[in-house]
Amino acid sequence: MEDQFLQEVQQREIRITGGSCSVPVIYRDAFFIAGIFTAPVLKLRDLLPTSKLVPAELFPGKGLLALLAADYRDSSIGPYRELGIAVPARYRPRTNPPLIPALRMAASISFEAFVWELPVTTDIALRAGIDIWGYPKFLGEIEFEEDETHVTCSLAERGEHILTLKVKKSTPKLKTYFDLNTYTVKDRELLFTSIQGISGSLGRSFIPGTAQLLLGEHELSRKIREIAPGKSIHSLYVPRARMILPEAERRLAL
Repeated sequence: MEDQFLQEVQQREIRITGGSCSVPVIYRDAFFIAGIFTAPVLKLRDLLPTSKLVPAELFPGKGLLALLAADYRDSSIGPYRELGIAVPARYRPRTNPPLIPALRMAASISFEAFVWELPVTTDIALRAGIDIWGYPKFLGEIEFEEDETHVTCSLAERGEHILTLKVKKSTPKLKTYFDLNTYTVKDRELLFTSIQGISGSLGRSFIPGTAQLLLGEHELSRKIREIAPGKSIHSLYVPRARMILPEAERRLAL
């Protein structure tokens, strides 16, 4: 299953600032952790670019803030790291009952979210992300530490600490496909991009508190603190995955 996942991918060159990039971007070896935290819906709505995007609610008044830290050890644009901060949300849902959309995303490992911040560690990842998808990227310093029980990722900008995400390792026993479906804004349009992935060793936990977030005093740290993220309710530990980042498949009205 994993060996065949990338075999049929056809790439094409796209011009970006300062050069070019082959798309889809292929990730042959990706490592990542994620923590999903509760947060007030009113605060989350302020992060979204349009009222047509509706935050997924865990229960009335409480939505979700997701943090995903990735180490792309082998990709078609070279190795790099990133740390995404996103709001799980859906575009113009017919209904928005509490709990059900959030549970469906977690159970199916098919997440749908607006990407609020996405710092990366290389120039080509920065330029390609902004020019092709409109991802809100900036250059940062991203470091991982790992011991027998936890993985810790720290984010800084020019040496100033922004945040640290610490995730307890869950037994990586699930062999599965997954989707990271993202919304971004580019050229006054909302872009929907479906990032497909596969892992033969995915671990996840629904035990509250298995992910922890420590914030610094950076401007972004203060913005996150204003959102008032609470306790984590879901975490992922993926020691190895393969992924495909295609061009946006839909352009939606803001």
